[in-house]
Amino acid sequence: MLGLATVAPPQSGIFVPAGTSPREASMPPADWSPLTASARPNAWSSSSTASTRPATSGPNWPRRLVRAGYKVARFEYPNDQRIRTSAALLLDHLRAAHGQGLDEIAIVAHSMGGLVFFDAMTREDGYAGDVVTPEGLPRITRLVAVGTPWNGSSWAQLQAVGEMHEQVTRVLGDASGDIRPMLHYRRDGSGQAGDDLLPTSAFITDIRARAWPEHLPLTIIAGRITNPDPATYESLAESTILRELLGPDDLEAFIADLRAASEDLGDGVVSLDSAFARETDDKHVFAVNHRALLHDSPIDFLTGRAEAGPPAIPIILERLELDAARRTPSDPPQQDD
Repeated sequence: MLGLATVAPPQSGIFVPAGTSPREASMPPADWSPLTASARPNAWSSSSTASTRPATSGPNWPRRLVRAGYKVARFEYPNDQRIRTSAALLLDHLRAAHGQGLDEIAIVAHSMGGLVFFDAMTREDGYAGDVVTPEGLPRITRLVAVGTPWNGSSWAQLQAVGEMHEQVTRVLGDASGDIRPMLHYRRDGSGQAGDDLLPTSAFITDIRARAWPEHLPLTIIAGRITNPDPATYESLAESTILRELLGPDDLEAFIADLRAASEDLGDGVVSLDSAFARETDDKHVFAVNHRALLHDSPIDFLTGRAEAGPPAIPIILERLELDAARRTPSDPPQQDD
């Protein structure tokens, strides 16, 4: 019989692969180690504890970054607590990492992780907008926001679904097959992040009003799971049956509603308007869903297709290479083992 007292709570903090090879970087997060002074990363990712992968594959994007010569780390946090609480936790760990010698990082933030980092970068007890010469914190050279809901997401109301997803994926990413962590799903936080992510929340209103940190390049990568052919709308407009049923004015309104719905759906979780709400010339949209922007699908893993990986990865590598070239030449890329 399993007792709740034996269930270990979800881990929080900054974690790095157990070794330096690309293969070790592809292991599931449960096999990563807490950050130490001997393993300082130079490319960082935000990840809630929901961003785990099956034990057979692990997350594939860290492997690709390590293969290109970068060190990677993950920030793990309960994805249902207040976003400000997660940002405060992040700052505590970044200060500790800086004390261990970490001077500079680039950030790859998936989904809500972008808001966590942005809060940390702009709050007065954090970076306070200074990412270039922060005191007691590592410099931040770039933020790549992948599917970040800058204006919130109406899907945030499905808190129970998101929490159950977190625990199920955590179990799938645990090579031990231990199902006890799933018992946390009703008591791991209170779903407050779901309230923060609502478009009308006080948090989103506050975040929307904050200025972007000076000298911080922003890359936005978004998804759209519907990408209609313009000919589709043209054929609807020319449909004799629809015109007779609806009339010219209602048909035009109907087509306009379809266009708006397609745009608002976005990647299935974050609308394009929300993902693109921050000003930058470096914006990209791909015809994939929210998770597939950064993670291989099970089909890709099983079949070995899509060697280039999820669409966000080439963009991330290009931006990191560009930033490195502007400073000093990077070390030779590591070879896959």
